[in-house]
Amino acid sequence: MLNIETTQKINAVRILAILATLSMMLYAPDLWISTKDFPVIPLFDWIPAPTSPFDTVFAGLFFVSQVVYIFKPKRWLGWLVLLLYIILAAVDQNRLQPYFYQSALTILAIVLYKKNTDSKKILFTISLLFFATYFWSGIHKLNGIFYEQWMGALLKHFSFIPEVLLQISTYAVPWLEALLGIFLLFNKTRKLGVIGIVTMHSIIIVMLLYLGYGFNVIPWNVQNIFSAIILFWFLKTESFSQFFTGLITPQRGLIFIFTIILPFSNLFGGWDHLLSFSFFTSKLDYYYIQIDDSLKDKLPKGVQKYYRTNEDMTVIYLNEWAGEVNKVLLYPETRVAKKVEQYVLSFADETTIKNPTKLVVYNKK
Repeated sequence: MLNIETTQKINAVRILAILATLSMMLYAPDLWISTKDFPVIPLFDWIPAPTSPFDTVFAGLFFVSQVVYIFKPKRWLGWLVLLLYIILAAVDQNRLQPYFYQSALTILAIVLYKKNTDSKKILFTISLLFFATYFWSGIHKLNGIFYEQWMGALLKHFSFIPEVLLQISTYAVPWLEALLGIFLLFNKTRKLGVIGIVTMHSIIIVMLLYLGYGFNVIPWNVQNIFSAIILFWFLKTESFSQFFTGLITPQRGLIFIFTIILPFSNLFGGWDHLLSFSFFTSKLDYYYIQIDDSLKDKLPKGVQKYYRTNEDMTVIYLNEWAGEVNKVLLYPETRVAKKVEQYVLSFADETTIKNPTKLVVYNKK
């Protein structure tokens, strides 16, 4: 009976991961095609971006394969979904958003195992991902910029709450979130961790609805609420070490690398922020491109509508531009921002001055 219940849990979490991805693809369809008013940024320069109609075919195949995988949980279908996501993310790094990445790792933790594997092993492997999501998200928030910017945002939007309460909550957030991940490891604290996770995501959803933006992350929050309940509420373990035993096996060891080793290396610049569960930590860089007058009339009209003025200079805020076209923010790595700048520079000609653009990080002055 236990094995059947565990299998049902795994299937439910798998379906939630797929449904969240599908809903966000429907919300942001232009993210998955190449022909649009925002440049596609490949992981490597030699990777070609498929042109129309092939870009739509690839996106459609990715979407349909996930729908089929809901009803036919065949291992090869899971691998197909992962392969298509890897290809699409390699073509455009902006698709490496945390909600897509988490769902991909969830599927990976399942398809790594053969059909007749003890389902408990799969469940503990998936659980590593959820532990890492909350633990690292909290740890990465332990920085001065987070405290400053988070407090500023709270004062701006929730000035009706006493300032001392906002200060306490700001300094408590990193520790509380990291503890939520740790609480999932122990029988005595597991339900408290689930309650905390459900509460946190519910508050985020309410805040997003109140503020009127960030709707693209609502399915992700809903996914994590139900996944945490399904995976952990009734889970009993002999010891917290059960989550980490078996790391010498290829399956658990691979997920351990993606959930523990690589996120740890982010503290030293070794792995991307979003792939290290560095969410809403204020560590991310936000950019604008400053454009000289000799270049600004040469860009396509679809790009020119994002011109803004900053200190008497024409600029394009990359998050605004990406958010309007792709419905997601720019993937927050310098290499991606520089590629967008190169795209803007590609419209320069012999009448343009020597250095017509300047890439600026504007959120850490």
